[in-house]
Amino acid sequence: MTTTRPGRSGDRVWSDPPPKAKRRWKRLRLTALGVVGLAVFGYGAFRAWQWASVPRDAPLIGVSLDTAWHARAGITTVNYEVALTRAGGRMLELRPGEENTEHILNRIDALLLTGGGDIDPDIFGGTPGDAKLIDRRRDEMELALIRGALQRDMPILGICRGIQILNVSQGGTVRDLSGDVELAKTHGVGLGSMDAHPVEIAAGSKLAALLGAGPRRANSFHRQAVGRVGEGVRVAATAPGGVVEAIELPDQTFAIATQWHPEIPPPQTAVFEAFLKEARAYRQRAGR
Repeated sequence: MTTTRPGRSGDRVWSDPPPKAKRRWKRLRLTALGVVGLAVFGYGAFRAWQWASVPRDAPLIGVSLDTAWHARAGITTVNYEVALTRAGGRMLELRPGEENTEHILNRIDALLLTGGGDIDPDIFGGTPGDAKLIDRRRDEMELALIRGALQRDMPILGICRGIQILNVSQGGTVRDLSGDVELAKTHGVGLGSMDAHPVEIAAGSKLAALLGAGPRRANSFHRQAVGRVGEGVRVAATAPGGVVEAIELPDQTFAIATQWHPEIPPPQTAVFEAFLKEARAYRQRAGR
């Protein structure tokens, strides 16, 4: 079919798209709208489930989240939300510059440090070129929150980047794994790290009391890891190649961090249940 449109230089003639092309584009538009609609509905249903599942007097967990777009959209944070909700906790999202640190600590009952970009090497004397996706404002916010939480003996759980910032807060460092082919393959963000790798949980550690001592398997996706261990920090688990997979602060009631993701299915519910148990105890001590 052809159509004409008048113009200064005469009529212009062009062809309409073929019927098959029209139908294909229509199907693509409908599919895209359907996907968006399902996502919006699913997120709304998830929020409703959270609201209905957790009592309003449940412990409030301050969760320091990544500042990247996918985290702000909830794509890479829903796993933490689900784990906390299942364990009976409410979540307060924490991002740099939103609130005064002291005010946050006076509101929350526990602190969860999550994954994200690398820590600024300037903080621990590292090599600047080794770091990617740095957010110095987040680094400084988390370090201030950790210091305040430790002074209060507030429960702390660190995951992925969380183990690194907790170690750095105690004077430790971060090591880059990308220079080692085998370590990068096992731990890095890629297909090679989709398979769980072995970790050894140290006997006598608080983590062993939750998950059991000895060998187990875990998934982790990171290009950096704990380097020199900070003052007063105990290594609670390691992976082949000397990679630190978990640390804890023995002098604190609950300050545990893992390089792996205990919230990813199959979740290690014992970790979150213990975390929330201590958050409830802290809430009671604080008279909330």
